[in-house]
Amino acid sequence: MPKLLKMTLNDPKKRDKELAKPIGYGAPIAARTRSWLHKTGIIELRFPVRLTLMGEVVWENDPTFETLTTQWFMHWELKIHPTRSEAWRYFYHEFLPVHKSFTKEQLIDGCTQNLRLYSEEHFGPGSPLNVVIARKILEWYSENSSLGCQGLIVSDLNDFHHTMGK
Repeated sequence: MPKLLKMTLNDPKKRDKELAKPIGYGAPIAARTRSWLHKTGIIELRFPVRLTLMGEVVWENDPTFETLTTQWFMHWELKIHPTRSEAWRYFYHEFLPVHKSFTKEQLIDGCTQNLRLYSEEHFGPGSPLNVVIARKILEWYSENSSLGCQGLIVSDLNDFHHTMGK
């Protein structure tokens, strides 16, 4: 995310295809990365790309997104906003409090039940989007390269355990 953000800020009017080419990816990867930058409160969802006020602070002080302060800010933004990151908000506020241990399949089922209220077509039973959402949540909160160093969940093969606020 920081690499793409730097390229975007250097030329905010570049489109996804132009941004993705130098890093060897296609436009969909750039679009997803911009979406994550928005979900985590770093940029506004608009064109040309513009940092939020907190995004400006983060960019000025931690342009590689490596400090725990930045990671906590991104986590806060994911868990608090009701429409920008509804799946993440559901995961933190509704799923984790009742699942001290869980499997990926349980998270997918929970996402299906919760997110289908927004769109049965996109998030109903069997939706591949729920699988992707669950995978992303688990990756972000269990890998040290993302928000995993916060220790919110830990992975034990296919089982996950909620570790904070026990």
